[in-house]
Amino acid sequence: MKKFLAVLALVGLALAGLAQTPVAVVNGQPITKEELDSVTRLNEILFMLYYQYPRFAQSLLVTPEGKAFLTRYQRDVLEDLILHKIQLQEAQSRGIAADPAQVEELVNQTIERIKIYYGLSDEELVAELAKEGLTLEEFRAELRPQAEEQVLIEALKTAVTPDVTVSEEEIVAYYQQNPGQFVDAQGKTLPLEEVREKIASVLISQKKEEAWQNWLKGAREAASVQINL
Repeated sequence: MKKFLAVLALVGLALAGLAQTPVAVVNGQPITKEELDSVTRLNEILFMLYYQYPRFAQSLLVTPEGKAFLTRYQRDVLEDLILHKIQLQEAQSRGIAADPAQVEELVNQTIERIKIYYGLSDEELVAELAKEGLTLEEFRAELRPQAEEQVLIEALKTAVTPDVTVSEEEIVAYYQQNPGQFVDAQGKTLPLEEVREKIASVLISQKKEEAWQNWLKGAREAASVQINL
């Protein structure tokens, strides 16, 4: 136990230096160590591992292979944060604003998912929040920033994704290449006329996602990114 706590102390000292320097700077905007830690939850993971699998946790912290794995994990998460930052910057540069109604809808959906996951009624949720020293409105306020960012990014996707259309040839080709997707309960193939709109919707979604990923790749390559991890 003492050895493990000593190792954690050494890791903490090493990370303390990083805390003074952003782990990344994206187009002049920093990503702090605190931001990265809040997403990786690495300290929480390591403590949990120690109590359940102490030998494994020690190997992660003291062996070169373990340290390399932890670094890789942090860098993978950091890359997600970098992409997230780039998207928010682009939304801001385009003057995109989050629709308040969409933000509130997303907050409401999040709260409903929490209630369903924990099997809570409205009153029980309020009671659980009170144990944490929060009112429902304070909890909603904590959820809004993330909801606003999600709405902004969805709006950005719409802005950078060109209007997409599909040709009749593409619809027919998809129908012919994926016959198993268009059968009724008796296993009979549905006629093209009955599934044309469904196929068009699928193809449009695929094209929009491809256009979005291409844009995101280009934006990442064009961004000025300094990584200090």
